[in-house]
Amino acid sequence: MAAADAATTTFTGLSSAAAGSRLRLVAVADGIDAGGHENLVLLNAAIQVDIPPQLEPLLDGDGEGLGKVTCVVVDVAMSFALDVVKRRGITSAALWPASAAVLSAMVNARKLIRDGVIDDDGAPLNLKNNSFHLTESTPPMDATFLAWNYMGNPEAERMVFHYLDSIAQTAATKADYLLCNTFADIESAVFTGPTPTNIIPIGPLRTWQRSTRHAPLGHFWHTEDATCMSFLDTQPHGSVVYVAFGSISIMTAEQVHELALGLQASGRPFLWVVRPEQAGKLPVGFVDDVDGSEKGKVVGWAPQEQVLGHPSVGCFVTHCGWNSTLEGIRNGLPMLCWPYFLDQVTNQTYICDIWKVGLRVASAEGGGVVTKQRMVELLDGLLEDESVKERVLKLKKMAESNMSEEGASLKNLNILMENFKR
Repeated sequence: MAAADAATTTFTGLSSAAAGSRLRLVAVADGIDAGGHENLVLLNAAIQVDIPPQLEPLLDGDGEGLGKVTCVVVDVAMSFALDVVKRRGITSAALWPASAAVLSAMVNARKLIRDGVIDDDGAPLNLKNNSFHLTESTPPMDATFLAWNYMGNPEAERMVFHYLDSIAQTAATKADYLLCNTFADIESAVFTGPTPTNIIPIGPLRTWQRSTRHAPLGHFWHTEDATCMSFLDTQPHGSVVYVAFGSISIMTAEQVHELALGLQASGRPFLWVVRPEQAGKLPVGFVDDVDGSEKGKVVGWAPQEQVLGHPSVGCFVTHCGWNSTLEGIRNGLPMLCWPYFLDQVTNQTYICDIWKVGLRVASAEGGGVVTKQRMVELLDGLLEDESVKERVLKLKKMAESNMSEEGASLKNLNILMENFKR
């Protein structure tokens, strides 16, 4: 299941009844008027009330021509649907789209409260060396793996903690399988030795493997600017700095200005995704200047998986969302990390401190504007460090191995599909 726009949620189903097409999309009302989806608290409260009654007839095969449903996979955030699923005795799985470490911390939050690691609202209490243990036998985990504490607003952090605790507990106790888009090699603290959470790694999911680079891609934001691919075709191998901060990260006008000047001053070709509502913060004439030089390009949105797989791209300046992080690894790209909140900070810890395949843009203390001079220094330091390139290429090979025919993640996925058939 995946959230969609305009006061609906879309349910995706694989149905034997749909002989000509195995993928069916069904839209149901989510209880929020169009235009009111910016308030995520109200949205999450509404869908938990409005969606389950609409889900029941779909699971029973009534209407929409779906036929009998034999298994259900929900996003962990939609785990409220599992009650309806369990009442019908249907096999279910809950999929977490971020790191297994954050999921493990969420599932074990109540144990961490009992152990005095966090308080009743998720705030850290007695951390040693700014780290904690899920159990006595597990390796230490950095405090950033308590991802809900990185919102910049204590009240928001409290609310997010209780929300994450609720959905994680529901998913862990009511789903037959707890899945994660990750692979064991990159999250050893979760998958090495006995762990208190039975998370099944099935990633990195191979959404980027298509028969042609021009195959259609789907997303919920803007129309992709395909001209960025022709721009990349003209650039030297491994030279382009790709800059993209996801769908919701926001920079001040001053910071956008400094980043723009820094990219120009670096002398390196760059492709920068600037969402339309942020474009007004660019320096006057900047887009025309870079287009004229043929060494830079600014687009409103890009086919990111295709871009990252292009041989001319040399590094990735990212907000460190988990999908972007895995996409960077799958393509063997060093990363400059510019996280904003929640698990993006966790992923920065992975990239910079544990895997050592990237650099932080901002200091741990945050605050202040990252200057154009600092951007030039960081790009030079990252792209000229051969050890970083070697490490990220090793991670790329691990990712490919896990989803190869004999790979551990693909085996897990195949076993899951066989169990769904029973």
